[in-house]
Amino acid sequence: MKQLFLEFILMAIFIIISGTYLSKFGDIIADKSGLGQAFIGGILIAMATSLPELVTSISSALVGAPDIAVGNAFDSNTFNLVILAFADLLQGKGPLLLRVNYSHILSGLVGVLLSALVVFSLILSHFMNFNLSIFGVGVDSITLLITYIISVRMIYRYDQKNPLDPDDPVKEDPNPDYTLNKALMGFAICAVVIVFSGYRLTITADQISTLTGIDQSFIGSIMVAAATSLPELVATISAIKIGAYNMAVGNVFGSNIFNMTVIFFADLFYRQGVLLQDAKIVHILTATVGIVMATIILIGLFYRSRRSFMWMGWDAIAAAAVYFAGVYLLFQLGLNVI
Repeated sequence: MKQLFLEFILMAIFIIISGTYLSKFGDIIADKSGLGQAFIGGILIAMATSLPELVTSISSALVGAPDIAVGNAFDSNTFNLVILAFADLLQGKGPLLLRVNYSHILSGLVGVLLSALVVFSLILSHFMNFNLSIFGVGVDSITLLITYIISVRMIYRYDQKNPLDPDDPVKEDPNPDYTLNKALMGFAICAVVIVFSGYRLTITADQISTLTGIDQSFIGSIMVAAATSLPELVATISAIKIGAYNMAVGNVFGSNIFNMTVIFFADLFYRQGVLLQDAKIVHILTATVGIVMATIILIGLFYRSRRSFMWMGWDAIAAAAVYFAGVYLLFQLGLNVI
């Protein structure tokens, strides 16, 4: 048991260090490539920090555990949105969403769309027994991947047409010692460390929860969800600390988008049937909690209220309240899916 806790702590430290540098290198790449913080955070960093969820879901699919594969994606999404509330608290006085660009509404809406598609698919497969597959992979999973690819192109084109602060004067390079290639290499190394450490952290968290007898409880479920979302937490907080607010918010929304494509890859490796057909209908509840949280944040991003309480915007407070209310509701129902 002691060895498991030591490994858990060590992997967490690796993620904290790597996540910190990941945000730093991401900021440099955004600056030197001209792609912008929103795109780098929403696509590049989001993919790197979401790879532990991908590996965990694929591993679950390989051993024939569809509920873990699907639940892992939705668990991480809801936890990621809580990260925004925590980031709002850390960034100082006033709402965090006042400091970021409107372009995040697009990525946020894509995340809601992908989650809604999964909910729709679960309803069709469980209540209408409607399932289509191609070579054993559900058409719904394929639709998720295609929608993701189209959305990434849309986000890229939108960011190119609507650059952040286009009228700002050209500033002196804040990182003259780093070339774009050097930053990309550093980013890749950090991503590899995060993938390995994140995967081991998730496995260790699961083993600890099993050995301590909390694997069937909400504590065990939240512990594993927190473990898979630690890279997003560290990367987002690190981005906040260096003032890369658009990268921080983009990372959360981008991770939630990528997490939905995890279902496709899990379905690809799930050979006992069609993934969403075999997953329990109860995942609709977790998905709905995530959709409501994302909608609240998107409303806050569009409305841009300056009102705050305890340094936090009311949108962040409301999203956090929905998360904990959802946890309590599912706990009362005896469902271990969030």
